[in-house]
Amino acid sequence: MSKRSVSFLKEILIALPIVIIVAIIASQLVVVPTESMKPTINEGDMVLVAKTDVLGLFTELNPEDVKVGDIIIYEEESSGESSGGYNEESAIIHRVVEVKEVGGKKYFVLKGDNNNATDDEDVSVDQVKGRTVMWGNNPITIPQVGWVILWFKGTGNETESGNTTGNTS
Repeated sequence: MSKRSVSFLKEILIALPIVIIVAIIASQLVVVPTESMKPTINEGDMVLVAKTDVLGLFTELNPEDVKVGDIIIYEEESSGESSGGYNEESAIIHRVVEVKEVGGKKYFVLKGDNNNATDDEDVSVDQVKGRTVMWGNNPITIPQVGWVILWFKGTGNETESGNTTGNTS
């Protein structure tokens, strides 16, 4: 093997872990395109999320561990989830205000901090896709960085309902 080949191989071995780490971190950031979680999370912020499925490789969050006060990402049942993740366009970020059990199954009652009422339907453990990573009592956010992504997607400034990660239906 030539010195050039060895040098190239070393560069790949150094770069590969960096690329993997960046991909995992990037997969943990979610853009918030509505105001339903104000003042905790603002429209256009990116929030760091511990997910139930990270790139199909491992789990950071057991949805059974979610408790009142947590801010979670969930997907509506009718959104047609694909295996190995979720559709970020139909996911919603809201705070858990009540945990209840119905027929032996755990459900969460959710509400956007800026909304007057709780969400129309309770959310099952199976619908939970992640929970915001907290620093003390505050979610870890990157303020306003998400506006660029919202601009490219053609979303944002849509506050019809409490949806805070994509579709505002």
